[in-house]
Amino acid sequence: MTLDKEKNSLHPFVLKCNVSACYQDVSNMSSQDSQPWITVCGHIFCASCGLTELGKLPAICPICSHQLTSPFDIIQSELNPPSHFVEMVLLGLNPDDCLQAARRGISFWQSQSILQLNTAENSVQATRSQIVEMQSHYEDKVAGMNREIFNLREECHRLKEENSKFRNHKSLVSANQSAQNNTNVDTQQQKVEEKPTAINTIATGTIRKQYPRPSIPPHHARSASSRNDNLPQRQFLGKF
Repeated sequence: MTLDKEKNSLHPFVLKCNVSACYQDVSNMSSQDSQPWITVCGHIFCASCGLTELGKLPAICPICSHQLTSPFDIIQSELNPPSHFVEMVLLGLNPDDCLQAARRGISFWQSQSILQLNTAENSVQATRSQIVEMQSHYEDKVAGMNREIFNLREECHRLKEENSKFRNHKSLVSANQSAQNNTNVDTQQQKVEEKPTAINTIATGTIRKQYPRPSIPPHHARSASSRNDNLPQRQFLGKF
């Protein structure tokens, strides 16, 4: 029996095909073609799985590998017969046989309950294993992403340092270039200032070459000197 939390009511236990890949509900299969197959070893299969696994004798139970050789080791059973049919079947049977049949029926349901519980536990265990595997996978992935983030931060820091060095170098080069330009301007200005003087000097030399000072003959120079010597000396009595 299972408890429905929404309706607070108990639902009857549901028989399911014992093939794990199928595991469908067989409780409501009442037609002749869809009746479940039940084995003497206490396992139940849907019509499709029963026909596939147990369609021919001798057969082997796919759950416990029990040898099924007798036609009575496998039956197709109506799980929801009319109540009067059940009562009529038991009529006339020995009470011990009725009790034995009841014990077998109860044992069958107990084994099916245990089987479904084990199946559920296996499913839970498989789910937990998947969760652990996924957790490990994503933890590794997160760790890898954190390492990548750390590397990117280091690379960003390195690029910032390189950018700072580049800016400093650029500023230094710009300052040197500016100083060099100023020096060149001063040199050009000095050359411009010196150029007129050089031009004047060159022009003067050119004029002197083109128009040299006339030379005085020696006898004229002496005559002029003697005349100057014969001139009376003037006395300047005035005050300067």
